[in-house]
Amino acid sequence: MKLISLAPFLVGLAYGNPVVLKRADGLPTNCVYVNNIAFGALPSDGEPGQSPQYSMAQLNSALGAKICGYGWYSQVSSSNYDGSQLTAVMSDVVSSGAVFQPAVMPTLPLGDFTASTASQVASVLEKFTSQGVEVWLRFGHEMNYYLSVGTYSGTAAQFVNAWKLMAAAVAGNDKIKMWWSPNNVGNNVGSVAQYWPGAEYVDLVGVDCYPSGSISSSTFGSCYQSFYSTYSAAYNIPFAIGETGYCGSSGADDWLSAIMNPPSGYPNYIAASWFEYSKECDFRIIESGNLAETQQILLHGATSSGGGGSGTGSGYPADTCTWGCEGWSCSSSSPCQSAYTCSRGVCGSCSWGCGGWDCSASQPCNADYTCVSGVCHHSGPAT
Repeated sequence: MKLISLAPFLVGLAYGNPVVLKRADGLPTNCVYVNNIAFGALPSDGEPGQSPQYSMAQLNSALGAKICGYGWYSQVSSSNYDGSQLTAVMSDVVSSGAVFQPAVMPTLPLGDFTASTASQVASVLEKFTSQGVEVWLRFGHEMNYYLSVGTYSGTAAQFVNAWKLMAAAVAGNDKIKMWWSPNNVGNNVGSVAQYWPGAEYVDLVGVDCYPSGSISSSTFGSCYQSFYSTYSAAYNIPFAIGETGYCGSSGADDWLSAIMNPPSGYPNYIAASWFEYSKECDFRIIESGNLAETQQILLHGATSSGGGGSGTGSGYPADTCTWGCEGWSCSSSSPCQSAYTCSRGVCGSCSWGCGGWDCSASQPCNADYTCVSGVCHHSGPAT
């Protein structure tokens, strides 16, 4: 990969032909951070039978702050790849200012993924980077799961070869980072060793984990600690959660609080992205009745129980708004700025029938929203 500053990354690396990694950079500064962890989202793509498609502009508007990472999915189903699933959202990605986090899934036989195919993927991503977009490529994500169920077909060795071809194809583009992201391994971290391409081919690591049951102080570590120690700490590679969520509204705020207020011992942890879908289960925390709790946790560092978080808890536009801002807690003794209304304990530009509010025939949403399954949602799918 392209040579950059040596000093921070040479510890523990000893290769006959040393390659200094690009690693992770390019995160925007004017977006939601809690404890120096950037918050991202994977907006629903609107497939039939699930939540409608959301644009990032729509999620930012509902949250009242800019989201830092933009996750999306695309399949490479043949040796010819046009990237239309990605370019369909290009305008929204560019205008969002977020790091683009495409999960590019090699669903063709892995043995058929060639240097030419990798070059085609790289060319599609260059359409984004040429417009200033930073790309974290989550290539072949959850390979340990998808190979076991047949979504990906081939061997671990073929996956590693495909990864190296993809890494070579983007090596000359400083704005594209390679993000290695297996499915949840818990304490069985050795189960993914066969898919590890080597630190010289990886810029970020992460693991997808969707906990169930009650969230406790040990849940974060159960999901991430073993993986983090083996692949992030051992190689000094940035750690970012590519996707996570919690099934159902009860517990979602606890899990969001847990990933944004992690225990000590994760200095390489830089970002986490939430699966904003209702698909088989409702994981949504923005386009849902959980919005007020989500704003409390993300915009000013409150924990799920309402206490102060351990970090700054500042969210965009903290550099221009310092009190009574959109998404901030409010009360009779802690009012909002004049541009906002204190409604349900949160400052906002909407005062009734807003996104995430309960609704019914006798309690409608306002004109900008539609009542769906008893909750107000932005009207219509994203365009």
